[in-house]
Amino acid sequence: MRADVPHRADIADRELLGDLAEACHWWSNQSTWRVSSSYTGGGVIAEFECLVGRQVAGDAVALALPSATAALVTALRALGIPPGATIGVPALDWVTAGAAASLLGIRTRALAVSHVNGLLDPAGLSERPGSDLAALVAVHRQGIACDVPALRRAWPDVPVIEDASGAWAARYPGGEPVGSAGDACAFSFDAARTPSAGEIGCLVTRSPALGTRALELTQHPVRQLMAGVLRPKNDQPMMRVAPAAALLGAYAVQRHAAQAPLLKQAGRELAGKLDRAGLTVLGDPKWCAPGVIAVRAEQARVRAATRGLRLGDGVMVASVRQADLSVHPDAADDPRLRELAAMTTTVVLAGRKKSQVSSASKLRAAGQPGAEAPAGRGRE
Repeated sequence: MRADVPHRADIADRELLGDLAEACHWWSNQSTWRVSSSYTGGGVIAEFECLVGRQVAGDAVALALPSATAALVTALRALGIPPGATIGVPALDWVTAGAAASLLGIRTRALAVSHVNGLLDPAGLSERPGSDLAALVAVHRQGIACDVPALRRAWPDVPVIEDASGAWAARYPGGEPVGSAGDACAFSFDAARTPSAGEIGCLVTRSPALGTRALELTQHPVRQLMAGVLRPKNDQPMMRVAPAAALLGAYAVQRHAAQAPLLKQAGRELAGKLDRAGLTVLGDPKWCAPGVIAVRAEQARVRAATRGLRLGDGVMVASVRQADLSVHPDAADDPRLRELAAMTTTVVLAGRKKSQVSSASKLRAAGQPGAEAPAGRGRE
């Protein structure tokens, strides 16, 4: 960009500035005596971790990290998976699990997935393929939760890391929250997720020992001491988060919790309309992440079906996009997986802000265009 070109940050970054202002106002009204610091993990960082951990389980330990990829890397390291080991990953996935493994010199092996929704298939994993599998990564995608409890029953001795980057607040088929059955779970709140906080991740575990190990591998010695680590490590690469990132994360999580019932209701309504339009909805909206609907259809068909839909003043269609999926090299000759990768579309709903609700209502009352947000535009 040329330095002499006039520009207005309040126009280019209007949404970012608005989120920051709302987050600051929210945090200023909270009761806390702890200073927000990446050295100690106090203040808004502790609040973000508390909000995320509470979603998973009452005994969950949460650790804020720069991204979900950082959380996956930390989980592999905390579990002691050595270089040269092999872990199981879904035959259909994005690149995160493979990238985390590659960084640590760990090999991956494709595991069978359902040809309906692309998630790990417990029935296809009833027999362990060899004795050298050090762990498996169960990926929850497009708002749909993989059946991790069933995976644990099938392979009780194999550590399970959950990747819930695309399934915040989703539930397993039995109704338990994602992240509560695996050894560790990675969450993402980046710009392409819901809720979005720009860029931040979180590692959650119900194992105090694993939580302490993750802390030692990523956090400042001061925080380690405050957590009871008698001999804190200072030879590990720091993966602390900035308080400002945690502020946006905490605000996004608590706002999403308040909107979740409305998003769930709108998701069920949208799923019914898509089904009546002849499109295949993947997953039961009852258990899917609030406001995320996966459809087995071309993006253009889904976009056409959602255009102009009214889901009430409180909810809008934020995006309609093709899922970014790839087939593992081990399963490259499976045409059904390639077709599923090309035919999966994700619809994301978002709660309107008060200003959006007011403006949309006024436009509809006046009969003016622009009352509905076009599919594929707005917040992710």
